[in-house]
Order: sequence, then C-alpha cells, then structure tokens
Amino acid sequence: MSQVLAFIAVALVVNLTPGPAMLHCVASGVSRGPRAGVRAALGVELGVFVYVVATVTGLAALLVSAPTAYTTVQLIGICFLTYMAWTSVPRGTQDEGEDGATQQGSGSRPFVKGFLLNVSNPKIALFFLTILPQLVPSGAGSWQLLAFGLAFNLSGFTVNTLAGLLGHQLAPATDRFSPVRGVLPWIPPAVFLLLAAAALWSVVT
Repeated sequence: MSQVLAFIAVALVVNLTPGPAMLHCVASGVSRGPRAGVRAALGVELGVFVYVVATVTGLAALLVSAPTAYTTVQLIGICFLTYMAWTSVPRGTQDEGEDGATQQGSGSRPFVKGFLLNVSNPKIALFFLTILPQLVPSGAGSWQLLAFGLAFNLSGFTVNTLAGLLGHQLAPATDRFSPVRGVLPWIPPAVFLLLAAAALWSVVT
C-alpha cells in the first residue's frame, strides 16, 4: 500500500510540474478552445503510453543502454521542439477560438503535436525505466507494471486536460488587457525554443 501511495505522489509531482506538454495543452486551450485542449492532452498521454508499453516490453532498457539510439531520440526531440517554436509564432489576428479551429479544419493538430512532443522525449523513458520499477512491489509481473503505467497516464491526462480547460477560461481575461494579449502568443514559441536550446546543450556537453 505504501508503494502505491508513493507512486501516486510521484506521478502527481511529475505531472503537475510545468513542462512543454502542459504548455502545449494550455496554448491549445487558449488559441483553439476547450476541445483542442482535451485533444492536446490525449495526444500527450498517447505519447506517454508508448513509453509505458516500451517499459513493460523492455524496449526502454534497450534504448537507454544504446547511446547512439538515445542520442538519436534526443536529436529528434530537439528538432520537434524547434518545429513547435516555429509553428507557434503568431502569424495574424484571426480569431482562433473553438469556431475558428473548426473553420480551419485543423482540429487534429493539437493531438498530433501532443503525441510527437512526448514520444520524442527520452526523459519519459528514463522516468519509467528508473523510477517505476522502484515503486512497483518486488517480483511484480508485466501486468502490474502496465497497471502502474496506466495510472500514471490517467494522472497525466487529468492534469493536462485541466490545464487545457484552464487555458480556455483564461483566454477572455487576456482580451481585456492589451499588453497581456500582445505578449501571451509569444510565450509558447519562446519556451519551446529555450527547451530546444537546453536539450541541445545537454547533448553536446
């Protein structure tokens, strides 16, 4: 029981820590509406689920033990963070609320971006490989590892969905303050670019 509580605590801390995935969910909720925020959360957690399955099947251990493979995944993640920064740059004043997202016909983009953002993040593999086995009871089978991984998925989906919905609620408030409205769209690309730079620094040093 203590291990279950410890896992729940660790999962909440990890999922509540602001990062690119949460930022993507908030930005999707702000710019495209609550449904986009939920789709972004689904994509993020599907990316996490890939690592859950990889951990259960042992593929994560192979990835971490092979430096070349690990570096390749890191570089893919850096490229995608750079792409996220580029595509997040404001390019007009068109209203991109929930109706705008429907008119543009790009409702799947938050989901796809969320998935690629997390599936290209090797730190998730490290989390499942190094922390998850310590929190699972000794001698646990694959099904127990899978259950803990799915619990982490559920925790993350709850947190990121709430982040996306909160982003949508904050959108009207930003319209009342022109300085905030002008700066807010530039925060996601700046953060994504900083994350890419930090990841690149960790690779070359």
